[in-house]
Amino acid sequence: MRAIAKPIDHLPLRSQGNGPARSIIDAGYLNLVLSGVRQGGYDIEAIVARAGIDPKILATPNSRLSQQQFARLISHLTRVTRDEAWALGRRPIKPGTFRTMCKLLVRCSNLREALRTGCHFYHLVVDDFTLRFQADSQEACVWINDDIADKDRQRMINGAAIFFVYGLMCWLVGRKLPLTTVHYKFPQLPLSSELEPVYEAPILHDQPRTELRFEASLLDLPIIPDEERLGRFLASVPSVLLVRYRDETSFSERVRGILRRNLTKVLSLEDVAEKLNVSPQTLRRRLQDDNNCGFQELKDRVRRDVAIHLLQKSRLSLEEIGMSLGFSEVSTFHRAFKRWTGHAPGEYRQIAKT
Repeated sequence: MRAIAKPIDHLPLRSQGNGPARSIIDAGYLNLVLSGVRQGGYDIEAIVARAGIDPKILATPNSRLSQQQFARLISHLTRVTRDEAWALGRRPIKPGTFRTMCKLLVRCSNLREALRTGCHFYHLVVDDFTLRFQADSQEACVWINDDIADKDRQRMINGAAIFFVYGLMCWLVGRKLPLTTVHYKFPQLPLSSELEPVYEAPILHDQPRTELRFEASLLDLPIIPDEERLGRFLASVPSVLLVRYRDETSFSERVRGILRRNLTKVLSLEDVAEKLNVSPQTLRRRLQDDNNCGFQELKDRVRRDVAIHLLQKSRLSLEEIGMSLGFSEVSTFHRAFKRWTGHAPGEYRQIAKT
C-alpha cells in the first residue's frame, strides 16, 4: 500500500497535563548533548545558564525542558564551540555547513535526489560519521556510519543525525513523512520513549546500525522550490526542527500550497478563499498581515519559483513549462517571466547552465 504523507503541523516530543499541549523534553538529554563540551573542558554551568536554563536542572532527576529552551541551548552550543556537532566529534563541523547543504537540496527535483546529494555533501565535509542512503522498489533507508569511540558522544551523534535528517526530509517536501521503523544501535534508555511521538513509528534498539526506514514511493515526492521559504527556514534553525514547522502552519503558506497544487488552473482570490473557508476580505487581510503582499503578488512568486526550478532542473520546453504554470500562450509566459526576473526564460536557462 502506498504511504500517505501528511501535511506538517509540528513534531511534539511529549504533552503534559489536560490543558493545551506543551512540548517538553527530558533534561536527561542534556548529559548526552553536553558530553563533548564537558570532555573539552568548557564551563558547563555557564553554557546552560547563558541559554536561559537553570544549571540546577542538570542534577535534578526527571526534570523537563521546553523545546524552546532546548533549541536555545543548541544554538548557543554551536556559537560557543564554533561546531555544528557541538564538540562531539574529532573535528568541528564549521557553522554554515548545514545552511550550505540546504541551499543545494532545495534545488533538487525530488526527495531521492536530495538524499543522494545530502549524503554525498556530508561525506565530503565530515570526518567522524557518514550518512548513507539506498532504496529498492519497496523500501528506502537512510543510516549513519561512525567511528566515534566514546559511547555518549556516539549515541548523541547517531540520534541527532537521524533526527535532523528526518526533520529536513519532511521540510523539503512540505509533509510529515510516514516511517516504517526507526533503528538504533544502542540499548534502550528510560528517556528513549521521548522520541516515539516524533517519528510515529516503531523504534527498535540494539540494532546493527542507526537508520530510518520508509516506503520507497516517498522518494518521488517533489522538493518545494521556494527560496523565500528556505530563507525563513534557515533563519529559524534549529527551532524550526525542534519546535514546529512554522512555514506550513502560517496562513500564507497554506495559500502557497493551494496555488502550487493548482498551477494549471487560473485560481482567483475568491476561489482560494472558498478552499480555505474564509471570506475574500479575510484572505486579503491575512496575506497582508503575513507577507505584506497581495494575492496576485504571492501567486506570481509561486509561479516564478516553480518556473525557475523547471528551467534549471527539467528538460521541458519553454512552451511546456508555460502550460504547466497555467499560461495559455508561450508569449504570455515570456513576458511574465521577464517581469519577474529581468530575463527571458530561454536566456535564464542558458545562464543557469554556465
